[in-house]
Amino acid sequence: MHTPVVKLERLNISFGEKQVLHDFSLTIYPGQSLAVVGESGSGKSVAALLSMGLLDPKAEVQAKTADLLGRSISSMTPALWSEIRGKEVAMVFQDPMTSLHPSIRIGKQLDEVLERHTSASAGERKQKILEALAEVELPEPEHTYSKYPHELSGGQRQRVVIAMALLLDPKLIIADEPTTALDKAVEATILTLLRNLVKERGCALWLISHDLEVVAEHSDDVLVLFRGKTVEQGPAKDIFEHPQHAYTKGLLACRPPKEGRPYPLPVLQDFLEEKAVAEKEELVAPEAKHPLLKIEGLTIGFRRKKGWRTHTQWVVRDQDLALMPGETLGLIGPSGSGKSTIGRAIVGLNTHQYKHWKYSGDQSKIHFIFQDPYSALNSVKRIGWVLDQVLRKHQSHLSAAERLSKAEALMEEVGLQASDLQKKPSAFSGGQRQRIGIARALAADPELLICDESVSALDVSVQAQVLNLLNGIKKNRGLSMIFISHDPDVVRYMCDRIIELEPQAS
Repeated sequence: MHTPVVKLERLNISFGEKQVLHDFSLTIYPGQSLAVVGESGSGKSVAALLSMGLLDPKAEVQAKTADLLGRSISSMTPALWSEIRGKEVAMVFQDPMTSLHPSIRIGKQLDEVLERHTSASAGERKQKILEALAEVELPEPEHTYSKYPHELSGGQRQRVVIAMALLLDPKLIIADEPTTALDKAVEATILTLLRNLVKERGCALWLISHDLEVVAEHSDDVLVLFRGKTVEQGPAKDIFEHPQHAYTKGLLACRPPKEGRPYPLPVLQDFLEEKAVAEKEELVAPEAKHPLLKIEGLTIGFRRKKGWRTHTQWVVRDQDLALMPGETLGLIGPSGSGKSTIGRAIVGLNTHQYKHWKYSGDQSKIHFIFQDPYSALNSVKRIGWVLDQVLRKHQSHLSAAERLSKAEALMEEVGLQASDLQKKPSAFSGGQRQRIGIARALAADPELLICDESVSALDVSVQAQVLNLLNGIKKNRGLSMIFISHDPDVVRYMCDRIIELEPQAS
């Protein structure tokens, strides 16, 4: 039997009085892919950070065994970690831009890794980098070598980070939510690529995710974490097809179904509390004869410099779009296909051309819900102030007391409490911040909501709650909606009609 690459037994990690991992045990052997699955806050990334020497020094760690590459983690010095990290253990993070410098070319960034850890010549280093870029199936490695990160798509940047992780032939790759923000097709490609590289090279893969359905296809074994405790562990296929614990069953059931549009979707709490199944109805498209919004020949391009020349990079060309009152229209397509660009054009956030444009409602009542609610909220202001600013502008007839009452009602409408108005954005989870983003849009009394990847970065269980919330608000308020996403299951479930977009040739 091979020596484990990493072995953790009865690992307990606490921050002050809060214990985030309870008796956690994990063993990964060379050539093995193991996935740790759980929601945000379940503790799934903490053990990985310990195994990279990146855990906050304030953390209190206790373990029967905590070994990495046959060495005790507690005995490793900063100098040893500096030598091991990147060379023998590599990490692929959720957002590749946290690992890539925006103003340094790709080739230079990868070269720095080899220059630091090897004695290879400049020519040998470049050849190894080009081979690594080809291995992760990046087109034209020589061309990619000279590009900046912003010139690559999200999926291509993630491939660069994987190539960087593979440069030094590490014995362990830790991939922390490496595909959360990627298109489904790109996600499958990246995970398959990682799995194949592990098998071919004989290294180990520690995959961290919140989506059991995704990892079941790309891992040998799965460990399910709930509130810091392991509730289920075993072969990936067995756990996916025959889940035993209520939490695991809930994680799988919260995903939108492959067929039908039942409302509401099951939520995790239903399984944990063993609640009776709520009575469901089927979402159906509204009957309407005249569109609320009709656009013909929408064309959007951006001026780009290439050397001394300037050219137009077309994102959308001659696109037609119609939205009926009370309808949810889906826009789906890979990165760069123009989904978000169309949404931004509808609210006037970019320059565009068209042959015909008619909106039969009030243009000021079209509102946007962004993918990242934290960056869309003022981090230093309380939520009450955020909602009050919108109410002042869009419902100026209300007195201060009426605005406060309205803000409290909006918080309760999105499933939060009136007392939450006194808190700042940092006090909320990702799902709660998304609810605040929805409340802010509702404060303007909208007719049309544009949801731009509004659930793509959420845990599957929180995603189900937000989808239920959006459908409930749409039903109660009679809203129309444009729903932008890269997830075909979510789009099919949410939308009455779908427009599939493809990237334009450059």
